[in-house]
Amino acid sequence: MLRALLLTCCICFLLAIPIKAQKYCPYEIAGLVISAENGEAIPLATVEIQEGNKKQTLVNEIDGTFKVTKVCSSEISIIVRFVGFQKFEKKYQLKNGINKITIELKVDVKSLDDVTVEEEKVEEIVSLKIEEIDAEALRRSAGASLGEALTSITGVNMLQTGPTIAKPVIHGLHSNRILILNNGIRQEGQQWGQEHAPEIDPFVANNLKLIKGAAAVKYGPDAIGGVILVNPSELPSTASFSGKINTVGASNSRLYATSVLLEGGVRGFEGFGWRVQGTFKKAGDSQAADYRLTNTGVEERNFSVGLGFHEDDKGVEVFYSSFDSELGVLRSAHIGNLTDLERAIESDRPLFIEDFSYDIINPFQDVQHQLFKANGHIGDFSLQYGFQKNVRKEFDVRRAGRSEVPALSLALSTHTLDVDLDMDATGNWKWDVGASFMYQDNDNDSETGIRPLIPNFTNSTAGAHVISRYLESKFELEIGIRYDFKHYLIKRFDRNNVLQKPEFDFSNVTGSAGAIFFLDNSWTLRTNVGTAWRAPHVNELFSEGLHHGAAALEEGNDQLVSEKSVKWITSLEKQMSNMNLSVSAYYNIINDYIFLRPESVELTIRGAFPVFRYRQTDALLYGLDIDLDYDFSEKWKTNSRASLINAKDRTLDSPLINIPTSHIESSVSYFFNESKLKNVYASVGFKAVAEQKNAPRVISIADVLEARNNDVDLFANDPSIFDFIDPPSGYVNFALSGGFDWPMQNGHVLNVFVSVDNLLNNSYRDYLNRFRYYADDLGRNVSLKLSYTF
Repeated sequence: MLRALLLTCCICFLLAIPIKAQKYCPYEIAGLVISAENGEAIPLATVEIQEGNKKQTLVNEIDGTFKVTKVCSSEISIIVRFVGFQKFEKKYQLKNGINKITIELKVDVKSLDDVTVEEEKVEEIVSLKIEEIDAEALRRSAGASLGEALTSITGVNMLQTGPTIAKPVIHGLHSNRILILNNGIRQEGQQWGQEHAPEIDPFVANNLKLIKGAAAVKYGPDAIGGVILVNPSELPSTASFSGKINTVGASNSRLYATSVLLEGGVRGFEGFGWRVQGTFKKAGDSQAADYRLTNTGVEERNFSVGLGFHEDDKGVEVFYSSFDSELGVLRSAHIGNLTDLERAIESDRPLFIEDFSYDIINPFQDVQHQLFKANGHIGDFSLQYGFQKNVRKEFDVRRAGRSEVPALSLALSTHTLDVDLDMDATGNWKWDVGASFMYQDNDNDSETGIRPLIPNFTNSTAGAHVISRYLESKFELEIGIRYDFKHYLIKRFDRNNVLQKPEFDFSNVTGSAGAIFFLDNSWTLRTNVGTAWRAPHVNELFSEGLHHGAAALEEGNDQLVSEKSVKWITSLEKQMSNMNLSVSAYYNIINDYIFLRPESVELTIRGAFPVFRYRQTDALLYGLDIDLDYDFSEKWKTNSRASLINAKDRTLDSPLINIPTSHIESSVSYFFNESKLKNVYASVGFKAVAEQKNAPRVISIADVLEARNNDVDLFANDPSIFDFIDPPSGYVNFALSGGFDWPMQNGHVLNVFVSVDNLLNNSYRDYLNRFRYYADDLGRNVSLKLSYTF
């Protein structure tokens, strides 16, 4: 049955039967391209209008003019190319109606002012495709976590720990192998944990950008899997007052959420802007198709404030945010004895099922994250300081009335300093040089009364980079090099309570080379080869004990060395007025790949748990991402995505564990005639996920217990990794959605979005859900999302 469904889904994908929602499109552009030297019109220039992931390409008229109608996004980028002139790129904020724009091209100077440089002085890498989730798409995913929101991008999956905890997986890599820049600051929490979700409120972002390649040269070490940019919109610079109110309700966990954003400028103080934002979210126990998932509630309380002053080529800005979250951990994942652990894994249903409740009880996580940023720029030079305080507490089911005392309590303080000089072009060459510094201090709270999972430590890191570009009208070449140094000072007590202070130094040089070619007939080819590296984190070196959020015992390995990666990624893109096609292939070789290997099970005074130990091997990950958007007419439009991935242990020629499975997504939408309501549409879609056939061997809990009792080495004859159960079957989930925009007076707009996920209330388990051992994934979920912009 599933094979038949998958075949049907594949046929639908190949025929491009599906869609993505079209926006309310009240904007028009009347443009003129002239020479900055003499003001004369420049004819037949290539003009690109970029709206998120959608791009229109055209050639302007003989008199230098061009016109674009039905622009949907108020924030766009315009790129203009013409032989003998500098490449032009600039971000614009559009108003309703016709926007007159004059573009001046400079003779013989090819400079590039990236959109993200204007936003946060974060320069995009042109030879790597930048995927974007724009404000409209974020509005449709309102109430979801950052990890959930990013799954709308091809090649991105979710590593889940039950329904409340999700983190992004890019081309099979996650956690410390992905770098997140939150409002221009490198996000630093306890991201080493596979069940430690990013402490970021998606409501604060105006767009999310993703770089899938090895982007370590620009962004620093750890970016083996990719880089996520969380960008708020620019602060207002003129006297104004506006805002946005988002409300969300969902049936499955009875979730409700509200987020309010207010911003404006000050009369008589041109260039000054401010913004305040706050979010409250609460959900109770989630529902699988046939039962409740007990203790999977969540409660969030977040807020942020920003102030800035900008004029001409200089400006300053400060930003502060606070993230406060409580996350329930599935009660059935914490087992009291070995017999119950074996029974829980073999059972079709969780061992603990109770009625719905909003209460969050033990086990649960309490996470707080505060971020402060101050930056300034003068001309091409920028300076940015950031401070972050991350407090993570994990509560277990403890005896003798100690359940209110955290079993894990960590406080991480991080200082960062970034310096960058993005120089003007000299002839065809453009240079960017910069340096970054980071100091961290991680402390355990002695209130736990338990030997800490990871020891206290300090981390000092410094790095510098140089990136050069050669710019032509038909292509751009890019090369970069970076050096980084990292020093750990560990403070731990051994089993004899003797203080030890081991120190570790790691360093490496990384580089990248790439090109982008602007081909005929709206084709674009990008190719990039980049190296990256990642020093082992302290948890990988010195973990020792029960990791409560993961419901597992973890043991570190102080003999680990740095991971080294070489990733090649090439993408071919075709963008037309009614079609967008992108095909991207990647090949990632990682030497000394660090992973958790399941090895046994143990009974402790706090229950029975599987045991995992950190090991290293040489790995290979490769795959293909395909995106196809096609508009058959004004009423029928389609969207399809496919992601194929494979991975293996090169040393043992065996599978790796927890690698995403290949999948296809597709949807078809119909747009109704508009009247007072705009963008009225209905959509139906599906997601087909294959079974993971390239999975490790299986050794059951019973076999592990028997081997332990008989003193048998499970790796004596086969050193490859194993799992405790077979991968779950593949599945197909269907969804419905629809919505409309209601324009009001004074430019106010009410956006309404309704969706039904897992329409048929399918029972399934996803391979990347770490609690697939104990329970099914989510059942049907009906949600209503309202957004009022004024």
